[in-house]
Amino acid sequence: MHSCRFSIVVPTCDRRDVLVESVRSLARLETPWPVELIVVDDGSTDGTAAAARAVPMPFPVRVIEQPNGGAASARNTGAAQATGEYLLFLDDDMVADPRLLVEHDAVLGRGADAAVGHIPVHPDSPRTLLTAGVERWADKRHQRLARTSGALALGDLLTGQLSVRADVFAAAHGFDEAFNAGGSFGAEDTDFLHRLLQSGAVVSYAPGAITWQRYVVTPDQYLRQWRQGGRADAVLARKHPALAPALAEQHGAGTLSGRILSRWAPAVPSWLGRALAAYPVARARSGRTDLPTRWAFARVRDALYWKGLAEQGGWPATGAPVVLAYHAIEDVDDALIGDWCVAPEQFERHLDALTAAGFTFVSLGDLLTALDGAPLPPRSALLTFDDAYASLLSAAAPALERRGIPAVVLVVSDQIGGWNEWDAGRGATKLPLLTAAELQELAGRGWAIGAHSRTHAHLTRSTDADLDRELTEPLRELRAVGLPVEPVLAYPHGEHDARVRSATRRAGYTAAFALEGRRPANSRGRYAVPRIEVRRDTTPEALVATALQPPRHPARELERELRGTARRVLPARLLRALG
Repeated sequence: MHSCRFSIVVPTCDRRDVLVESVRSLARLETPWPVELIVVDDGSTDGTAAAARAVPMPFPVRVIEQPNGGAASARNTGAAQATGEYLLFLDDDMVADPRLLVEHDAVLGRGADAAVGHIPVHPDSPRTLLTAGVERWADKRHQRLARTSGALALGDLLTGQLSVRADVFAAAHGFDEAFNAGGSFGAEDTDFLHRLLQSGAVVSYAPGAITWQRYVVTPDQYLRQWRQGGRADAVLARKHPALAPALAEQHGAGTLSGRILSRWAPAVPSWLGRALAAYPVARARSGRTDLPTRWAFARVRDALYWKGLAEQGGWPATGAPVVLAYHAIEDVDDALIGDWCVAPEQFERHLDALTAAGFTFVSLGDLLTALDGAPLPPRSALLTFDDAYASLLSAAAPALERRGIPAVVLVVSDQIGGWNEWDAGRGATKLPLLTAAELQELAGRGWAIGAHSRTHAHLTRSTDADLDRELTEPLRELRAVGLPVEPVLAYPHGEHDARVRSATRRAGYTAAFALEGRRPANSRGRYAVPRIEVRRDTTPEALVATALQPPRHPARELERELRGTARRVLPARLLRALG
């Protein structure tokens, strides 16, 4: 039996003045039913507990003091003492709108198990580079959630303002205190809400539930949080491997700067990192908000995130297989396309060499589950075939069937039953492509069918309208002829960029294949799954060696180079001082 409708739980540590203003705003709440406030002082040394007790309130208040254990521990402590039907977790810098509880109550009353609200920046917050960034983020988040009827993304899983049914919270066993034990920052909120969603709970957006954030974080605190956030995400991705691609994408792993920083930032020595960051950080401390300062400071922030991630072991190995990219399986003597045509006898030697080397051939479905975090056997390999040449049915399919090997064919939807017009237009040999009936036969023999764009265009050079057609039409056209198409794409010519990857995701694809000359250090996410391109002159031995070679570690190479250069050009005394 619950003694009140809402228990408001506010964890805090050494932010007395900010907390007091937040508590005063709670005194103005509309409360048509009994409520209580529980403030959990997580090891403060600035008189926070006494100040909280001194604020006059129209409903019961309890202030609980505990040794510093982190935000997750403080929230769990407050929840354990709560008597409400609903728990409302608020950060200590949130100034509440009077209708906050009423709005949460309305959403929970319609059947939601939990709700998150709108958290704009308080107008009295210091006007800094950081405040402006948080303000933009909050506004865009609100607009997106309002436009999508509250479709929550990974970055929306926050506890700055979160209501949840008390029984649902108990069933989820609360927050995982390992994420921020000792006061570290990050990921306990994403972990909790992800577990709620995985359990089938309904988490909704409450646009009318507003708390204004008094954002008083300094640039140095902010950078420290991002480094700790990288460490926390590494732990989060090991606990929930399926989140790793989304976390990587959320932090720009697919962008040019993200690819550079994720690879090189962990290798940069601390002394050099401090030297590179000194100027933009100093400008941020001085209150500068100009575009160059914002850009440079954001790169320092991102670098520290990737450094923190690497310090905690980086992303977990998901068991994603080596993906091989073939084209035609026939011997073609042509200066333009002959290199991409593998003779049937050579193709069979490839299969036998990979089998002898201990590779297990997996299906497209296996790859997709691996991208979601499911483990695969060591030395897994997936075979893909771009363009859908007719030789796949006559040469590749029999060889694969004899060995029980699955495969994927990626189809140029405007050329079904036609020719390789994208090459023939340049004077190359015309090679026939599979008809719809032949593709149906391949599907019946266990092949998966995906898309290779509509016309084999250069997507990175396409206009937005042409790009949209190249990506959306294949799924429609392949389904229109009765083919069981999987929503996966192979980029023509292996070309992609951030715009193309984003358009691919919007077009409804669940994954996309790129190309690499050798086995890469790690994937750029599910919309740039790397593949090893196999050519006519690829020997079985070379193919196995490429598939088996350890992933590149450019960061280590950079670290060695930087250390060597430093030893040559800097005095020994300065090197010792810099560490």
